[in-house]
Amino acid sequence: MNTELSDMIRKICREEGFFKTGFSKIDSLRNESDYLRRWISEGRNADMNWISNSADKRENPRLIMDDAVSMISLAYLYDTPFEHETDKPKISRYAWGKDYHKILKKKLKAACGKIGVLDSAVKTKFYVDDGPVLEKSWAVKSGIGWQGKHTNVIEPECGSFFFLCGILINKELDYDKPAEDLCGSCSVCVAACPTGAIYEPYKLDANLCISYQTIENRGEIPSFIETDGWIFGCDICQDVCPYNRKKFFTDDKSFFPNPAHFNKSREELSSFTEEQFNTVFSGTPVKRTKFSGWKRNLSVNI
Repeated sequence: MNTELSDMIRKICREEGFFKTGFSKIDSLRNESDYLRRWISEGRNADMNWISNSADKRENPRLIMDDAVSMISLAYLYDTPFEHETDKPKISRYAWGKDYHKILKKKLKAACGKIGVLDSAVKTKFYVDDGPVLEKSWAVKSGIGWQGKHTNVIEPECGSFFFLCGILINKELDYDKPAEDLCGSCSVCVAACPTGAIYEPYKLDANLCISYQTIENRGEIPSFIETDGWIFGCDICQDVCPYNRKKFFTDDKSFFPNPAHFNKSREELSSFTEEQFNTVFSGTPVKRTKFSGWKRNLSVNI
């Protein structure tokens, strides 16, 4: 194992703002992939066909980078010291500020550049969550945290309000032990989900998930889905998790809420023209739902 390189990589990743870094050996994720294929065969991925189309790569990262030896898993906090007002439409915390893909890819590119300087033979390839990588599974193997009953990764000190990233590298590293599952008998996240999307502990049906319905679904939201005031994403299962009580916040103001849309009334948000929508949400995750989805989400469950 390469202890010196491992220590330097951890240092570089801390410098780029990642609060936790873990290493795991690249091998086939057979058990995780078997579950993924069953999940897809049952239609639990709704119409997110890019998941099924890349199942082989998700199982075996060497189909992405043939000389990959290790996975570097990284966690970046995004929670902020702000709260929704109870009578206002709600946007998921991760989408309050700027688009995390752009911000984190810059950090990952910088980190990989610094790692490359350490050894001219180093080769890397990085992803946020937009590539064919099972980033949650690798995060667990790399000791970042365990995958909770709500299916999000939980870090025992900081909770689950963080982004996951991964860097494939062609070097052996000092591998971390997989994280221990500390959910125990707690199932408050399962009970709190208003749509039953967490149909069993550790299992989520995208068809019933408020996040899927308000972001990825391009059609009408089924009448039996109660969005509970959420107009982009949903944080219910994370909000109730005991591990999020400690309230660890990012100091990256890129993720602080934009006052142009934060804690505004349904009437104020519904009054946005398409031009205003595009201006207010330029460079943010909310643009993903498009103006038509925004208007649809605001009109549901009134």
